[in-house]
Amino acid sequence: MKTETRRIERNLEAALDERARRRARGAEDRPGLTPAGAHRRLTRFLARQLDTDFEVTEVVQLSGGGANECYAFRLTRPGGSERLVLRIKSQGACCETDVEREFSILGAVRSVLPAPVPYWLSLDGDDFGSPAMITGFAEGVSSPAESVPLATGLGTVYGTRLRKLLAPQFVTHLARLHAHDWSAAELAGFDIPRAGTTEALDWRLSFWDRAWDEDAVEPHPTITLTREWLWRHRPVVDRVSLLHGDYRNGNFLFDERSGRITAVIDWELCSLGDRHSDLAYAMLPAWGSTGESGEFLDSGLVERERFIAEYERISGLDVDPERLRYYLVYALYWSVVSLIGTAPRNADLRMTQLDVMYNFVYPGLGAYFSRELNRLVSGAAA
Repeated sequence: MKTETRRIERNLEAALDERARRRARGAEDRPGLTPAGAHRRLTRFLARQLDTDFEVTEVVQLSGGGANECYAFRLTRPGGSERLVLRIKSQGACCETDVEREFSILGAVRSVLPAPVPYWLSLDGDDFGSPAMITGFAEGVSSPAESVPLATGLGTVYGTRLRKLLAPQFVTHLARLHAHDWSAAELAGFDIPRAGTTEALDWRLSFWDRAWDEDAVEPHPTITLTREWLWRHRPVVDRVSLLHGDYRNGNFLFDERSGRITAVIDWELCSLGDRHSDLAYAMLPAWGSTGESGEFLDSGLVERERFIAEYERISGLDVDPERLRYYLVYALYWSVVSLIGTAPRNADLRMTQLDVMYNFVYPGLGAYFSRELNRLVSGAAA
């Protein structure tokens, strides 16, 4: 089912347009680098950015970053050296994102929570094969050494000691992010929605609707039902907040010894919108786990009632149960679009180095999310 044409943010619409062109060019149009190739390109790129002598060394490819190619390296110049990260946007990620938005929001949140420091942005595909950015290197791990999480952070178990240390920080960082006054920030790549309207939500729904229309192998009744429900019940966004978009376990780094969160990472799904969107996403059952006493822990860290109470106390913002429920449906909806629509389509077109995950792991998770959607939406309609 295709809906009428609705507005999508300009940068994201351009990203979808470019994706269509990539698909038309065929599977061979995927750059891919080696560490040696990344070294050459970094040296060439930085020569245009720096007016001093420098040296690039210790280039290694990182295992994280999802479908994006990430390389850690050391930059030495007069006055010292530092570890940095080159993050190259994938041409076949399971959801289309925009590096300019990610780069600018990293600059906007630096005073709010720990995050990688943005250094340089490249929108020219000739530099690294795809748009890319260079940020500071964030130390830390995404899961305890004894834990063996599944893909995308599923199954992370922190244990009692770490959970007690991490949970308050996890809630605090999200609360401060949403309460932050971003009005003076330079947010290149974003269209700015108005508070007191549904603009922010409308633009996101339109983006995911187009993604599904272009990616789905066949119609899916759950998507059809949910799409209609989301458009019919969309709530007004009372306050426009900076949103991470993928805030959950697995998307922050921490020092395992001290239990200190060192960086919130993976901001590629960032947007401006309703705070309930981030809250609901962090509360999806798939990210959670059961504590020692049998209680369910959102993102493997915190019980729901405590999560909400502490969030409200720190942020000074109310949590509306009805809006939270709406955004639970929304979070599941766009996840299903990505997992059973975009991911298999890109894998079929050989646009990603994660074909096994995109063909087997993601559709299975998408089926689980579809079941949850059926339960929530059918219950609301009853």
